[in-house]
Amino acid sequence: MPLVSPSIISCKLETLREQINQSEASSADMFHLDVMDGHFVPNLTMGPDLVRAIRMSTKLPLEAHLMVERPDKYWRKFSEAGADIFLIHYESPCNLQNTFKEIESSGKRYGIVINPDTDFSAVERYVPGAYIILIMSVYPGFSGQSFIEMSLENVRKAREFIDRNKLDTKIEVDGGINNITGKKAVAAGADILVSASYIYGGDIAERISILKKL
Repeated sequence: MPLVSPSIISCKLETLREQINQSEASSADMFHLDVMDGHFVPNLTMGPDLVRAIRMSTKLPLEAHLMVERPDKYWRKFSEAGADIFLIHYESPCNLQNTFKEIESSGKRYGIVINPDTDFSAVERYVPGAYIILIMSVYPGFSGQSFIEMSLENVRKAREFIDRNKLDTKIEVDGGINNITGKKAVAAGADILVSASYIYGGDIAERISILKKL
């Protein structure tokens, strides 16, 4: 049974707390926070203040997906706001190893993220010790994109690497996840499914239940 991480990006701000509460009551396992700076990706989303408001609405783990040019400069602000897990792109122009060490030293957890056109082999050295390897199944920036099938190959490679090395790292898939694509991701080896428009564009409880049964 996969874990489900609803992405807040598709919530309606006017009913944010209500939708978070509905998600939690429907057995969501954590919440996915898409942080975008308008530079690393062509979109602007939430800052620490919104994360702080989300933290006040739930006790579930919050994973901050930092789609920003310098996650090494900003993760602490999101940590102070209440985020628990920091997902940082391999493609980010920063010293990844140092950033991961700083996050771990703070008592928080980290994950490494790869875009659809980055092969899993590029990040193998970062996976041991990481809580999550997040494999993007769309190009980051906007919710509602179509699932990119070739991303499943990275999921399979990650599954084989993690199993062969007996690691505890979770494989998360993000982008275009619904009842059909989610099933493909789980079959390829995913442990966690991130979903935004699929969950919040329909009956929240029903959609989360469907994903958790894949």
